[in-house]
Amino acid sequence: MMHVDMSKLLSGMPNLPYLYASDFMDVLREKHAANTYAKMVIYVEACESGSIFEGLMPEDLNIYVTTASNAEESSWGTYCPGMEPSPPSEYITCLGDLYSVSWMEDSETHNLKEESIEEQYEVVKKRTSDMNSYGAGSHVMEYGDRTFKDEKLYLYQGFDPANSKVNNKLLRKGSKAAVNQRDADILFLWRRYELLHEKSEEKLKVLKEISETVMHREHLDTSVDFVGKILFGFHNGPSMLQAVRPSGQPLVDDWDCLKRMVRIFESHCGPLTQYGMKHMRAFANICNNGIPDASMKEGSISACSSHNSARWKSLIRGYSA
Repeated sequence: MMHVDMSKLLSGMPNLPYLYASDFMDVLREKHAANTYAKMVIYVEACESGSIFEGLMPEDLNIYVTTASNAEESSWGTYCPGMEPSPPSEYITCLGDLYSVSWMEDSETHNLKEESIEEQYEVVKKRTSDMNSYGAGSHVMEYGDRTFKDEKLYLYQGFDPANSKVNNKLLRKGSKAAVNQRDADILFLWRRYELLHEKSEEKLKVLKEISETVMHREHLDTSVDFVGKILFGFHNGPSMLQAVRPSGQPLVDDWDCLKRMVRIFESHCGPLTQYGMKHMRAFANICNNGIPDASMKEGSISACSSHNSARWKSLIRGYSA
């Protein structure tokens, strides 16, 4: 039996290529065919993490998956500076993601020989949803084989003898605030800026980095929007790019096309960065509507011909899709 936390594989790791859902599914099928596990539980922390499994995750691989969010929403950072509770003063960044913190703290405060996969899912779902308000929370989802949800968590996470007499009750309700995961880096930079000595050279560098990061985000948003208008028309462009497929359908039919469209856009408009990955649905919809590579290239050149992509290379992060 195996437990996997995909949060470190799917977000935040530098200098890694995109991890596409189709490639990940191929790995899982290969692992199943090779009999390398009996059953597996996977936790995934990433924005739009449901898009990795929606319409793709088979029910016959003996794998149960939960994700931080559905296929079209951000996940949330927590334990950030200025929040309650906040991290120790020596930390100026968010210490966790709301979904990951929720399931890990639940595991730490329960007797895992008594708590089932299903019981933890319900607790984590409620906490990550901001107590069902979704004001600063997301929809925790589940995919794959749900036939063994009644099994106890210790089979997948192990067992801490210190918790043998703990009643299964959530001891900590967690942070009273959260921040959109894609804004966590801006929060870190701003906190760093505030703590630096006034008028210092380092402070000016951080301010410049904040400004350039915001500018590149705006560039990505406007460029993707402009490409959509070029390909689908001024009035139809935005709605075509943002269209959400019905539940049960994958993000895109042709994953190789999605990879090509991303490469074409980045070659003319600069790296998407972790922030820009929110536009993956737009590139998927370009593929789903049969737009040829040549048209995508022409649209990207038109949208970004005056953009100096080289200056943004330092913004590249690790991504998932």
